[in-house]
Amino acid sequence: MIKKLLTIVVLVGVAYAGFRWGPVFFPAMERVLGVGPPAAVEEELGPTPEMAEATLDLFEEFRAGEIGDRLALGGTELSSILRYAMPGIIPPGVSQPTVDLEDGKVHVSARVAVDAFPRLPRLDQILGLLPDTILIEMRGSLISVDQGVLALQIDRVQAANIPIPSRMVAGVLDGLGRQGPASLPEDALIVPMPDGLESIFVQRDSLVLLAKNDDESAQGEGN
Repeated sequence: MIKKLLTIVVLVGVAYAGFRWGPVFFPAMERVLGVGPPAAVEEELGPTPEMAEATLDLFEEFRAGEIGDRLALGGTELSSILRYAMPGIIPPGVSQPTVDLEDGKVHVSARVAVDAFPRLPRLDQILGLLPDTILIEMRGSLISVDQGVLALQIDRVQAANIPIPSRMVAGVLDGLGRQGPASLPEDALIVPMPDGLESIFVQRDSLVLLAKNDDESAQGEGN
């Protein structure tokens, strides 16, 4: 479940949001280049269906090699995709998914219906009497696991704004549907890298993607 969410987060990172909608929908790359409006503009807008549609359209342009080899995307564009553009991706019991990127870290949050995830550890031992829905927040870093495979290694989890002890992080991830190869750390979530990318990394408040050059792609196809 959560694995699918994080996979989509990375997949939509190749979208050049706002390219055809103007600077209002194009804050992330402009901020990386130092020519765009302040981050407050993006925060004021918030996730929208229009931003999600533009991001998906431009994902196809990126795949076609029409918009350069370096892309950057902000958290609002990623959140728009998760909320509005991928029906069925958000599992039952999860609502209001949000992605924030800050100081090289990935922050993922969502409201989670406790009854929808019976395998969650006994959080009531920490939080007391649980409401029907709680806010789950995670912070982590993108790391390389295997060739072509990334993972989001979680270093902090909060439930209802209360930090979860590090010994319980793996149990929370398992309860939310964590899957992956044996090489995947128990405190990480798998994030497959889309074809055609050289690397993905978080730079300040943007997700930056670098495409493989034509020579590298041709060599890979030949092998």
